[in-house]
Amino acid sequence: MESCPLSGRKPFFRSPAPKGDGLIPEDLIKYHHLMPDDPIVDVILQNLEVTGLTPEQLKGKPDAQVRDMVLGEYFAKLSGHLGQFASRLIMRGEWGYGPCDWFDHRHHLLDPQTQFNDFWAMSADNVVEVLPMGGTVLELCAGDAFYDYMFYRHRASKIVCVDINPEPYYLYKRLHQAPNIEYHLGDVMAFDAGENQFDVAIIRGAIEHFTEEGQQKIFRKALKSLKVGGWFCGDTPANHDQDHKMLDEHEFEWKDEVEMRRELVKTFDHVETRTLVSKDRTTLFWRCKKIKP
Repeated sequence: MESCPLSGRKPFFRSPAPKGDGLIPEDLIKYHHLMPDDPIVDVILQNLEVTGLTPEQLKGKPDAQVRDMVLGEYFAKLSGHLGQFASRLIMRGEWGYGPCDWFDHRHHLLDPQTQFNDFWAMSADNVVEVLPMGGTVLELCAGDAFYDYMFYRHRASKIVCVDINPEPYYLYKRLHQAPNIEYHLGDVMAFDAGENQFDVAIIRGAIEHFTEEGQQKIFRKALKSLKVGGWFCGDTPANHDQDHKMLDEHEFEWKDEVEMRRELVKTFDHVETRTLVSKDRTTLFWRCKKIKP
């Protein structure tokens, strides 16, 4: 931290380290001295520059409120540094040792300076706007189910996720399980989603991994799974340079909104599309409505 008056002090660690047997998260928090009743708290309260607060901001407030504000700001600042550090280690672990064809969306939250871009939340809006309260969701190529857990589960009564990749599935198992989320580890092409079952079907950031023929099979599967009046939603990065793939793992990348619409209308009668131009990419969004049985 900038001009931190605590530099030079002994590290905030207890000794000895907690043992692995029966270890719970609270043990680790105590190990790092991150407890409001720790003596280091008094040092923080006496050195407001660590938090960025000023005496003027705290003037006239009762001691308990001052303590809450100072410690809250300190832990928020500390969590920001730790989140950025964690994100960069995780990112290196996921992408630095070989090909990776999925994205861990925790990075948006852990390292917002680098990863909080303007298109990732729009992917959620594209679905939430047409998902009724208590509705049902099918997400194909769901990855770690981050969007399902963070956004859709608060509206949906049932979410069915499907993905063939075990790595994001393990992350889902650790962090994104919920009573209304059902996850199937397997090939979306072989998965039987049923007929007239869902209010919304989704394939977000993944359609480019399929051939043109494979994409049409996905579209027909989504259409079949939807109730009349249901929506098929998704997005994909646009590739304006058709001579070079954005990733080697991609099979068929759409050039622009015109090509996206041309592919979607082969299966759907009602197609809505839009393009978002961002600093480092262009994202194509679609919503297709099932208007007849």
